[in-house]
Amino acid sequence: MENLKNHSLIKRINRSKILNTIRQNPMVARSQIADRTELDKKSITNFVTELMADGLVEEAGRREGASGRPFTMLRFCEKYVVGIYIGPHFTRGVLLDLYGTIVSSYEEEYPSLPSRETVLKTLENVYTRLTFGNNAVYGVGICLPGIIDLDGELVIESVNLPSLNGMDYRQAFGDAIRHPFFVEEESAAIALGEKWFGVGRHYDDFICVELSGGIGSGIIYQRRLFKGAGKYAGELGHVVVHPNGKPCRCGNRGCLEAYASETAILPELNQFLDKPLSRLAYYEPGTLPDAELARIRDHLADEVGRGLAAVVNILCPRVIILTGTIPDIFGEELIGPIKESVENACLKGCFEHTNIYISRLELLDALGAATLPLADIFEVPDYFYV
Repeated sequence: MENLKNHSLIKRINRSKILNTIRQNPMVARSQIADRTELDKKSITNFVTELMADGLVEEAGRREGASGRPFTMLRFCEKYVVGIYIGPHFTRGVLLDLYGTIVSSYEEEYPSLPSRETVLKTLENVYTRLTFGNNAVYGVGICLPGIIDLDGELVIESVNLPSLNGMDYRQAFGDAIRHPFFVEEESAAIALGEKWFGVGRHYDDFICVELSGGIGSGIIYQRRLFKGAGKYAGELGHVVVHPNGKPCRCGNRGCLEAYASETAILPELNQFLDKPLSRLAYYEPGTLPDAELARIRDHLADEVGRGLAAVVNILCPRVIILTGTIPDIFGEELIGPIKESVENACLKGCFEHTNIYISRLELLDALGAATLPLADIFEVPDYFYV
């Protein structure tokens, strides 16, 4: 029995290696796959026959090789995955092919603190818009902010979407989604998006920090998502940076999120604007005096640096990637002040090998959600990761 189990696992790993070779080389011959995976040609032939029967791979004509011998080329069939992000102000989604190319996207807004019915109806609208008339969708990934019990399939608490508190997401989402679907917490999904498509492609280990309406982080270790024993690792926004400081929405006081989130800095911006903003995404460059913008940026960076210093002291990460509406507004000029703050608040040896980058990926939250069905195709949990 153990031999059968091992044989099945090895087969799954080899299948994933072949699929990833095709993903990274959109037109590739069987012999080229054999060279890249170091599998024998007979095994490649058998796997490809199986993948063609499963509707994942197809032949795409012949191409002459360097020796003049023609090769039959392989590519993915017309197959898609969907990624949907359920946020505090909108739900957005993307449709990707198996190479990770965005085919289409769609977004629908709703008022702040929407009802559960509004959220679920919007989810259905976004999903329908992306999949209408498409019979080739493999699966759907969904991410949302909050404390999510993935084993119990329950939204324990979502500060930004309180109407979802206590929701059985398997049942609720299943009423709107007609394809197999996978669920993850927002910050974790964003880290996966960076791993598949962004700066994180080049690193086995990194931390992705989201600075938006809330503050969270996803930790990638050896190309896999690290959740910790309690499975909620990454709640950076609730690291206390000022004991007995400002009240936080979590019920504690002095949390980083109370000082450095979008919610925290909007009042500072609005005092200089003729028309107050309800969301940082609506800010137009140049509407605030440069000196005031720099002051807000530096103060924000100082607070973020305090929070990151705790992470750096404990994990000594090689790479930190900043994402969200706040880095979108302040850009690369945010990095210098954050580095200075981290250096002032942590051990020098822990930080000297750490690099900080700002993500350049658009639609990252929805892209991160889309990696969930992609992972079901291309990865073998605990054994093989892209």
